[in-house]
Amino acid sequence: MLLEGWVRFNEKQWGLRAHWVELGPAKGNAWSLRTVMYENRRGVLKTPPRNPYLPIEFTSQDGRRGSVNRRKREALEGLARVMAGFRSQGIIALDPWVEDARPFQWRGQLAEPRYTYRLELPGWKEQADKNVLQKARKAERLGYVVERSTDYLAVQNCLESVQARKGFDHRVDVAALASVADSLGPEHFVCFLARDKAGEPKGAWVRLYMPGGRALAWSAGVRTEALRDGVNNLLGVYAIQFFVEAECKSFDFVGANIPPVAAMKEAWGGRLVPNFVVYPPSFRAIGRLCQRWIQAKRK
Repeated sequence: MLLEGWVRFNEKQWGLRAHWVELGPAKGNAWSLRTVMYENRRGVLKTPPRNPYLPIEFTSQDGRRGSVNRRKREALEGLARVMAGFRSQGIIALDPWVEDARPFQWRGQLAEPRYTYRLELPGWKEQADKNVLQKARKAERLGYVVERSTDYLAVQNCLESVQARKGFDHRVDVAALASVADSLGPEHFVCFLARDKAGEPKGAWVRLYMPGGRALAWSAGVRTEALRDGVNNLLGVYAIQFFVEAECKSFDFVGANIPPVAAMKEAWGGRLVPNFVVYPPSFRAIGRLCQRWIQAKRK
């Protein structure tokens, strides 16, 4: 998410202005933090739609825990200061690397945990629930195959199927899908398309990745008539093996905060990882917290 192609896509697609941020100590180069933030036309700091996190790249010259602890705190205090310099701020989802929300709380922001599953690669099959692989094999027996595809219309049709079924919007059409693919290139952006034995598209996974680094979930959709055939699992097995071969270190499922979604993602054997969202207090924020509390009490 720090690739220039991704930043250009966010600026064009969402009408935002990118601000590159590079922080370091007052003297020397003992540590560095690099990120990119986005501001809308009203001067409000935003997490762009379809961006899972504020990406953060941190380095420290000293690996001793005591030194790293101090430098991380200093870096995050600096980041909180930069965020406070904007006219206003929406909800900012921090990269899971940020394990410490205190520097933002010290500046009066509210912080809430969110969760995702991070699957370590390779060796993931030894950690996955047996049902994951069994469902993938079922799809194979039924004649489904998975391919890497640039047929963005077929991919988009699969994505729109789940949108209609679950009542949400990916907010990216065929043209935008092609645009982000062109901006990032095949070395960072990939679509996996599942076809049935008749060759009809039935499911798609769209993923971002950095060879030798991290792969991220972005969009997915399986057509209603193929839901029980194990197509999603076959897509996952194929995609994760692709990332293993690309020498990615991990795959981030991006989000596990809704019960049925959490149940599906936990089966792959990843580690549950928290990430924080931070935002300034407001009447709207307080109302959102109260509404969440009322909903929880009703359950």
